[in-house]
Order: sequence, then C-alpha cells, then structure tokens
Amino acid sequence: MSNIDTTGVIDSLPYIDRELEYEGMRAQVDRMIELEMAKTKKRDLPQFPSRIELFQEDPLLNFELKRVSKGKASQPIDSARYQLEDPSEEESNNFEAWEKAAHNSQAQLEHQNLRLCNLELLQKFGGNAWRVHNFQLEYMIKQVEGEIAEKKKEIIDLNKERKFEQNDAGEALQRLETKWTELLGQTLQIEMACSTLESELKQLKQHEEQLKQKLGESN
Repeated sequence: MSNIDTTGVIDSLPYIDRELEYEGMRAQVDRMIELEMAKTKKRDLPQFPSRIELFQEDPLLNFELKRVSKGKASQPIDSARYQLEDPSEEESNNFEAWEKAAHNSQAQLEHQNLRLCNLELLQKFGGNAWRVHNFQLEYMIKQVEGEIAEKKKEIIDLNKERKFEQNDAGEALQRLETKWTELLGQTLQIEMACSTLESELKQLKQHEEQLKQKLGESN
C-alpha cells in the first residue's frame, strides 16, 4: 500500500490504493492499527481535569447527587405545612398553639396570593415571553444549522483537495513505479549480459591455456 508525505504528516492514499478493497485486507489493517495504538503512550490533556467534582458550591445539589449515586430514595414532601389545622383539644387553651396556627394560616394565605400574582403575570406576559423564547431558540437553531452546513462544506472541500492531491501523487507514483520497473529490467539485462560475457571470457581463457599447452608441447 502506497504512502506519501507531502506536509510532514504521512497520509494514506484511499483514492489511489485499492488494496483495502480486497477481502480480509481491511480487517488486517484494523488489527495493525490496534496494535500500533496499544504501543502508543497515552498522554493526559492538561486542559481537561482528571476528575470533575459537580455542585461543590451548592450543598443541596451536592447532597442530592450523592443520594442519587448511592441509590437512596428521596424524602417525601412534607405536606403538613400546607394544611390548615386547629390546635388539638389538649392545646385548645394554649395561646402559643393558636398563635402558631394563625402564623401558618397567614403563610398559606400569602402563598396563595403569590400564586395568584404569578398567574396574573403569566397571563399578562407569558405569551410574549414564550414567543421571544421560541424566537431565540429558532435563531440558535439557524446558527447551529449554518455552522453544520459550513463544516460539511469544509469537509467536502477538504476531501476534494485530498482527492486532487492524491490523484497527482498517484500519477507520480505510477510514473516512478514504471520507471523503477524499466530500470529493474535494464539492470537484469545488464546483469545477464555481464554474466554471459564472464562465461565467454572464462571460455576464452580456458582456450588460451589450451593453446599455450599445445605450443609448449610442440616446442
């Protein structure tokens, strides 16, 4: 599988290489990536804390978070404070008991007045506040959709640029591979020619030795 380094980062050429399309090749590549990732030392990013503590400044929420994490049930709402009850017969002559009941009734009355005030405010301003809130949400949705569309366009442009660069790199690799094949063939031809010449030279030397021997015998 071919690799090329154009910007200091080694990048694969998925638009050029077709070896991944062969059966079993992708699984083999995935295994190689997993082995390489296992060898890579993981570094903790300093900008991210190793542990996040929630609701440290809010004791009530912190208590509820711990309760939920331990699986404990929540305490039921105390509805006694919302009931208007007279003092019991034993406390019917107790001034403090009647005073406490009077304070409770005043609190209930104030709570009802507050509810009525909130209902009037909601009836008067709730519709417009809801419309403004919806308008803000629609504006935020349009912003997010615009950012998503922009990112998608950047991804498409990046893929087009990568495909263009990889096609150029593929053509260059093809030319280099063709040239390498030609040079390899020429080298083999030269080696065969050298081997043939060495064999002929050896035969000529043997023939020369034989002639010298015959001349020596004749003399």
